[in-house]
Amino acid sequence: MNQAMDKARRGKRSVEELISDKDLLRLINKQMAGQTVLQLAVAGPHAYGYANKQSALQVTGIYVEPTEHLVGLEDAHGMANWVGEFHDQRVDYSALEVGLAFKHLLRGDGSVLERVLAPQQLILSHDLDRLQTTAKGLICTRFHGYYRSFCKGILSDIEESTHPSVQHMLSAYRTGLTGVHLLRTGKIELELTKLAEDYGVREVEQLMALNREKESLLEVRQPWTKLLVRVHALLEESYDLSELPTDPPKPAAAEEYLLDMRRRFFDAKTMRDGRLC
Repeated sequence: MNQAMDKARRGKRSVEELISDKDLLRLINKQMAGQTVLQLAVAGPHAYGYANKQSALQVTGIYVEPTEHLVGLEDAHGMANWVGEFHDQRVDYSALEVGLAFKHLLRGDGSVLERVLAPQQLILSHDLDRLQTTAKGLICTRFHGYYRSFCKGILSDIEESTHPSVQHMLSAYRTGLTGVHLLRTGKIELELTKLAEDYGVREVEQLMALNREKESLLEVRQPWTKLLVRVHALLEESYDLSELPTDPPKPAAAEEYLLDMRRRFFDAKTMRDGRLC
């Protein structure tokens, strides 16, 4: 490992340094009372390698709604969100119901694929293993649309802003390069330092170092906008070169998984005593 990558990884703050895993899981379990959380992962700057003291701890997940809530008269929202302070740390939690999550995956939503396959998973279980295996069976070039739209959207935002934030720019590089890596390898990589090294955009390490000191605005944006255009071009090139299938290779496995979950959790009483592993 080179010196820059080693320094970046040493600079990352683990979740355990911010909040103990047990306390965090208790918090999520309390917020999701009556529902079972299948998957929970660290996202945002803490997962990408450029968090600072002001960065919220972003946690994303997937949960199961009791089946009778879906087939009865009660409306199920399909998502859950919570933002607040916990143990002097700002926590930003968001989750999708498993059915909605798979609909997004089949459309090629990279944000859902990232949460399922993120390396920093907080719940390790057979359910997670099966969820990840099923999600991998949906990887195809359809995900290119998500990453392309994200990059173009950020470029438009930057053009309209006099001084975009450094973190906003880093988010654009990270997302674009994650898309590049997915299209070329079929795998998810979230750590920006590694992505920057693998795809020849080491300049972003300057912004990462700046963001670790404090959240700030980008005073000179032209060279960084040009770099984002370069990342976007790399994304388009990766799409053209990708050997991934055009459509999800195993959609039937996703439906089988979802139907199995609906049968398994048909009775809400089976979920009331559920606990995070």
